[in-house]
Amino acid sequence: MRLLLIGLMALALVGCISPKKAAERYQPQIDRLDSLATAQADSIYRLTLALERSRGGNDMLLETQNRLQDRLILQDDRIEELESNLNSTNSEMGEQVAELRRELDRNQRLRDSLVSSQRRIIREYSAGLRRAANRISDSLETKLDSNRYEVTELPGELVLSIQESALFRPRSVGYLENGHEPILEVVTQVLQDNPLLKLRIVGHTDNQPNPLRGTDNWKYGALRATKVADELATVYYVSPNRLIAASQGEYGPSRSNATEEGRYRNRRIDFVFTSSVANLLRELERTAALNE
Repeated sequence: MRLLLIGLMALALVGCISPKKAAERYQPQIDRLDSLATAQADSIYRLTLALERSRGGNDMLLETQNRLQDRLILQDDRIEELESNLNSTNSEMGEQVAELRRELDRNQRLRDSLVSSQRRIIREYSAGLRRAANRISDSLETKLDSNRYEVTELPGELVLSIQESALFRPRSVGYLENGHEPILEVVTQVLQDNPLLKLRIVGHTDNQPNPLRGTDNWKYGALRATKVADELATVYYVSPNRLIAASQGEYGPSRSNATEEGRYRNRRIDFVFTSSVANLLRELERTAALNE
């Protein structure tokens, strides 16, 4: 292109000026045009290189984009898998929570039943002595003179005190008085009504010498207590393991021995009903075992 332009210009100038003068006149312009053409060629070359680099960069971007797209697809698959696992886990956890709630409800019902049973047993334990006292009072009220017996309620104990003359023949430790049966019958009934009760039979004397020669008051009271216990076991069929025969002799007076009335009151047999804590605990344990 540059040679063609120069040739045209030369032909145009031939007819006007001489070749030498034409060359001198137009040489600078020709040089400028040549430089411009060279610069344009360089620019085209650089643009061509830039275009090639851009094409290479685009290829790299496309490759990177493809790799990122593949990673996104893998991540989408992983997210779907995790969501599926999460839904499955939530379902299993929901079932487990529901089962735990049902188990909690069952345990709560068992606990309520156990607490109710224990409260009933404890109420019966506490009320047993009160019922026994009422039965004794009702039974003996019409059968025995009121000055010959006394009923005393103590914490955990019920004491029926019977004067010696209502149970034993005078000056005797081995023969019971006629008419003693209502006393031992009501004692037996109280024990039969409440299996948690045990009975301690305690012989008491005043501080005077007893009529049995060679026997102190302690032994005298023990002989009488043993006789009553034996009568309950052999005649009234009270289980011997619920009976204890004991004596306090003159050392457990209920009245002062300074008066005849006081000494009369002290010569007695005490039927001490005790509500067995061991039996209560066994009953509570049995109830707990049934509720397990």
